[in-house]
Amino acid sequence: MTETSDRRPERDGGSGSGFDPVDLAVVSNRLDGIVREMENTLLRTARSSVIGLARDFSCSIVTRDHELLASAEGLPVHVYGSGLLTRSLARHHPDPRPGDAFLHNDPYDGNTHAADHSLLVPVFVDGEHLFTAIAKAHQADIGNSMATTYMPTAADVYEEGALIFPCVQIQRDYQDVEDIVRMCRRRIRVPEVWYGDYLAMLAAGRIAERRLGELCARFGRERVLDFVDAWFDYTEKRTRRAIADLPGGRIDVETRLDPYPGLEAGLTLRATIDVDPGAGRIRADLRDNPDCVPIGLNLTEATSKNAVVAAVLMVLNSRPDEKRESVPLNGGSFRCFEVTVRENCVAGIPRHPASCSLATGEVGVRLWAAIVSAFADLGEASMSERSGWGAAEAGFGAPPYLAVVSGEDPERGRPYVTQLLLGTTGGPATVECDGWVSFLGMPAAGLLYRDSVEVDEQKYPIVVERSQVRPDSEGAGRRRGAPGNLCEYGPRAGAMSVFWSLEGVENPPRGVRGGASPTVGSAYLARRGATGDGIREEVEEHTGAVGAVTLVPGERVGSRSPGGGGYGDPLSREPERVLMDVQEGYVSVERAAAVYGVVLTGDPKRFETLAIDPAATEERRRSARMAAGPS
Repeated sequence: MTETSDRRPERDGGSGSGFDPVDLAVVSNRLDGIVREMENTLLRTARSSVIGLARDFSCSIVTRDHELLASAEGLPVHVYGSGLLTRSLARHHPDPRPGDAFLHNDPYDGNTHAADHSLLVPVFVDGEHLFTAIAKAHQADIGNSMATTYMPTAADVYEEGALIFPCVQIQRDYQDVEDIVRMCRRRIRVPEVWYGDYLAMLAAGRIAERRLGELCARFGRERVLDFVDAWFDYTEKRTRRAIADLPGGRIDVETRLDPYPGLEAGLTLRATIDVDPGAGRIRADLRDNPDCVPIGLNLTEATSKNAVVAAVLMVLNSRPDEKRESVPLNGGSFRCFEVTVRENCVAGIPRHPASCSLATGEVGVRLWAAIVSAFADLGEASMSERSGWGAAEAGFGAPPYLAVVSGEDPERGRPYVTQLLLGTTGGPATVECDGWVSFLGMPAAGLLYRDSVEVDEQKYPIVVERSQVRPDSEGAGRRRGAPGNLCEYGPRAGAMSVFWSLEGVENPPRGVRGGASPTVGSAYLARRGATGDGIREEVEEHTGAVGAVTLVPGERVGSRSPGGGGYGDPLSREPERVLMDVQEGYVSVERAAAVYGVVLTGDPKRFETLAIDPAATEERRRSARMAAGPS
């Protein structure tokens, strides 16, 4: 057994006082500005909709010591492992040169999963490799044996079939290495889309190369390196201070994954979290988890450690009355976390050829959500309803609103493959805030965009019948989870293959501290046909965890995504908030009375006529509390 951790040498948590605070603010914001320029370049020049519409990508800057320096609005699941990628670069290419660029998607050597292509650009200042700029983006197609980037039933990486690039050189002296490009053009189903996205990622990296050179020229190389040390020390001090506010002790986390084909018994997942407020450190152990499983749900080193670190950062940054983040996301904060994993573990370091196709989803999402919600339970008996940590659990699974679709476009005479993002999963409630409607899921944390329906319908032979809020699907609570989404679409011309994965049905997301679980996700197929008395629609529920269907014009797939869990007693929710929920279409009048104890008057079909009946509401809530008995 090999054990690894993120343990770093103990530091004194210096404040960075040797660096002027104004300069600290200026340079840190300038670095974030460089990353945002990378992101805007990638967003506006990418060819695929999964990057250019849904924004399933992240950019970051990493130091020569493999510490994350800046990531701006990077997706949490993408950016934590940036240092693992640069360590891989140092092993395979110890002497990079200006003008080099490297392609990396190896899940066994620091990357998230094969679908995330990472482009690494070494940045040189005065001939010295000081930084690495990284653009990581989910691809439309990666050469899998089926036209999808997610293959939950794949027995191993060979059954996946993806092209794996273990940090290979794709540019030398600013020119493409054509051998690599030809491999991608031959194997990937939409080669021009891939090449357009590659050029967009490359442009993002080259912009960072130029801007970092300008930054060092303006402030001086040594001054910028002094900033890096001061910035990490400052962030570490803030992180230790935030951890000091947590209750100390051990948290034993357990959650259960739904059954999957090839994993019919489901999967129990565990984590042990030790919080040491005095030392300002949090240690996590994931070794008490099953070995790698024979399907595509295994985590990678990056995604298993990220499930812990990102969960803890969410806890530290979700305290009541916080006006801004308490803990920035960079190498300084990471110094306060230690995550121990083992090889050949479903939540650890995968052993080749175990499939990690869904390493950014299911297992990691389960652990992430369970850790965040476990913090919400800390000290529950002694806390008021307006104090606490963590959050409820967000919705699980990726029903068809998040499917990968493919086919031959008869109108353009060419194939297409893309991942749709035509809805969202409900976000979890915290002690202070309702769930975020566009949260999507823990790995994205609200940073992905929804597709433009109009652009999708122009780019692909698809018709979107609807995409809307799913009423009454929220996890009720004093602070409610966000509602899920209803989505329905199908091909306009030609056959369309649709692949999705549905989790969290048997083991739904949970609410915390009296909050309720949301409505779970589901999928269905709809077909219209003419009969003697008109048009009849047949609806067939799709109950399997994995969906793989082919639709023809006139057929549609429907998606009901889950909501997020609630936080606190629903009967304590302010009636004015419930009224607003009803007016927004999130909650029905009937559910407002039955679950929240809020009685409304007026016409439910005319939201402007609705009003709270104070006396009836007070009586309804009193009766509900008496029926529930002592808590």
